[in-house]
Amino acid sequence: MRSSTRLIACGVFRPALEHLRVEERYPRLCLTYLPSNLHLRPQVLRRRLSETIISAKQRKERILCLYGACFPDIDVFCRQQGVTKVPGLHCFEMLLGSKQYENIINEMPGTYFLERDLILNFDEYCLEPLELHDKEMRKSFFEHYQRIIYLRQPSDPDLLPKANELATFLQLSLEIRDADYSHLKKILNDLF
Repeated sequence: MRSSTRLIACGVFRPALEHLRVEERYPRLCLTYLPSNLHLRPQVLRRRLSETIISAKQRKERILCLYGACFPDIDVFCRQQGVTKVPGLHCFEMLLGSKQYENIINEMPGTYFLERDLILNFDEYCLEPLELHDKEMRKSFFEHYQRIIYLRQPSDPDLLPKANELATFLQLSLEIRDADYSHLKKILNDLF
């Protein structure tokens, strides 16, 4: 008999899960957050997930994985590990809800999304690895984008100045959309 449920989540979801008070709502839930920048190193992410899963299995915990498609075949990986992956391709889809995310993409396919963690760590996650300080590299990566959507979460500090700075740097228009956790809340309710 399993004693609890282990939710392994990307650190991007910490503000949402704290806002939803999942630890209060599900008293037998244990959370493990992995660093959000692991999607930049898919093999390291796979290894860290595997290590966390092994540890949870040793404690006989039921295991849920809250990640998008952050490395190839993550869904297959989770099935092979006997882990339930929360449905969704992107963290932005899970934070907005599938319908709102689809509407945004359909209205303007060239949309680049930012959330708190990416805004605060843009230099480390994007600028340096993609060499965006070089104008030609910036053009190469962002020429098909038309706008940035900053997905603002309730616990965010005032990131509008930094989001504006990034939009100016990337030469894209900026829009702000507020996260809608109702989709994520429903998915978690369905899993418990």
